[in-house]
Amino acid sequence: MSTRTRQDVPDLDGLVAQLDINDLRSIVAKAAGYHDEVARAVRLAASRSSGNLAQLRAEIDSGLRTRRFLGYRESAAWAMQARPVLEEIRSVVQSSPSTELVPLIERAIGHVVKVILHADDSDGLIGDLARELLDLHVQACGAGVADAIQLARWMVRFSFDDQDFFEVDPVRYAAALGALGLAAYRREVRALRDAGGRPFAAKYAEERLAVFDGDVAAIVRLLGEDLTKPYQFIRVSEAMAELGRDDDVLGWATRGIAETDGWQVGQLYDLAAGVHARRGNRRHLLELRREQHNRMPSSSTYNQLSQAADAAGRWPAERAGARAVLAERDLGGLVDVLLADSEPGAAWQVTLDNAGWDAGEHRWMRLAEAREPSGPADALAVYLRLADAALETTGRAAYTRAAAILKRAARAAASCNRQAAFSDHLAHLREAHRRRPTLIAIFDKAGLP
Repeated sequence: MSTRTRQDVPDLDGLVAQLDINDLRSIVAKAAGYHDEVARAVRLAASRSSGNLAQLRAEIDSGLRTRRFLGYRESAAWAMQARPVLEEIRSVVQSSPSTELVPLIERAIGHVVKVILHADDSDGLIGDLARELLDLHVQACGAGVADAIQLARWMVRFSFDDQDFFEVDPVRYAAALGALGLAAYRREVRALRDAGGRPFAAKYAEERLAVFDGDVAAIVRLLGEDLTKPYQFIRVSEAMAELGRDDDVLGWATRGIAETDGWQVGQLYDLAAGVHARRGNRRHLLELRREQHNRMPSSSTYNQLSQAADAAGRWPAERAGARAVLAERDLGGLVDVLLADSEPGAAWQVTLDNAGWDAGEHRWMRLAEAREPSGPADALAVYLRLADAALETTGRAAYTRAAAILKRAARAAASCNRQAAFSDHLAHLREAHRRRPTLIAIFDKAGLP
């Protein structure tokens, strides 16, 4: 890996600005000969001034399709090579949306979706292309250039027939569809639903149409279902928020908080808190966050309570009680907030007061690093224990991790004058693991004698 700092990296924009036009042409021509995406960008740029979309269509058909299966690495490379096409579409959407452009974007979306079916898109890069194209489609249609009936038919066909990865939201397309398009969309969805086509797609369409209509009863029926689980109340509350009905957001979120349990209840608290924050009701927001922290204490709820109390000028009075809740029910959360509040001594005391409690590898490491300046001997003991635990696993990653921890241990040993004991420990490790040549080589490279 390069050790150059950001200041050492040349300003490419500045360098390009200094180059002679003939030099630039030569560089671009050579790059286009080596890289398909550069050649594609050149062709698209050259055709842009004409306003003719023929070259864009040709690049969509050649650059966004493939007949072969794409492995993990090939998928990332394909996505990179396809990006100039997407960026050209973006440029045209922003500068000159047209009726002809809309079906081209739909064509591009269809190609990319078919590629996903034959690719290992574990990184989601091809999926990202599809989502960006769908966003561009919304923008292009929102410019008023789409044929409303054709748009409605494409939306239904894409959702019900073409794929089941992505959904198109009729609420986002409402302006482009207009009254005629929405009526056509409703008819198509109803017909396919009655015929049993893709129940999930039909339900999604009905849910979003209920939001568009502002039909509270339908929203509750479709999104809330039997109203026994937090996520059902979350979906109803989010729909009410989308409609700007804060009283209903607060009502449904509060009911969900009272009637359900589980980690998702935290999202209901957030939705209710959002209403109080929008209304500037600091007292109610503080009471809500205090209730949440007492019910499901963690470092996250502590921080949310801290922010609400700060806004109300009440944090000094709330802090002790908030920490007491963590001390009783979430020691890990207590350690986290003490370290975040720059109180390493108090965080270390938690481990002394709870001798049988295991903070976990990552938290022990943070505790040791925070403890080292004032208590290097304590930190040394933790480092050695963590290194021993790392070496219970074989493999280069575990060995590298152990070596990094032992280097910290060496620093702590020097600070508390225990170099001899540390050297003895290292000697014991080398002897115990002498049949692991990779480990010994990593120790040598790390300067662990």
